[in-house]
Amino acid sequence: MKRFFATLLAAVGLLFVGVAISLFVDAARGKDVSDSLGGGGVCLAMALLAGLNSWRLYRPARIKAKKASPEELEHAALKCAAASGGKLTETGLSLDAGLSLDEAKRVLASLVDRGAAEIEVSSSGALVYAFPGLISEGEKQAAKPVEDA
Repeated sequence: MKRFFATLLAAVGLLFVGVAISLFVDAARGKDVSDSLGGGGVCLAMALLAGLNSWRLYRPARIKAKKASPEELEHAALKCAAASGGKLTETGLSLDAGLSLDEAKRVLASLVDRGAAEIEVSSSGALVYAFPGLISEGEKQAAKPVEDA
């Protein structure tokens, strides 16, 4: 859902940039836009606000390993896995959550030990951690009672 709103805000920002550019181009061509130039500035300000909010919604979970509890590290790993479609590598977690590689390996190993993740191997030999509990909304809606499965 966050990605949707981030994309929507980015689109709104681009719309405001287009309007502002149009107003400034008209002014440069000598058209009387004296009453519209203030609107151009407002459009640029709105584009900046939309862009900043879009970035804030879309950025990955960043956490400092030295200050985070094991639960916070686990939560950051799960957020990163959810953002990447339910699969994650050690390097990806390290990059997205701002953890060291060793810390990312420990967090992912803990999640595997507890049954929250499974280890897969990519065609290039990289370890990929799959989170079967992270499913799409469509899969959740199509779920059947346990006795019917």
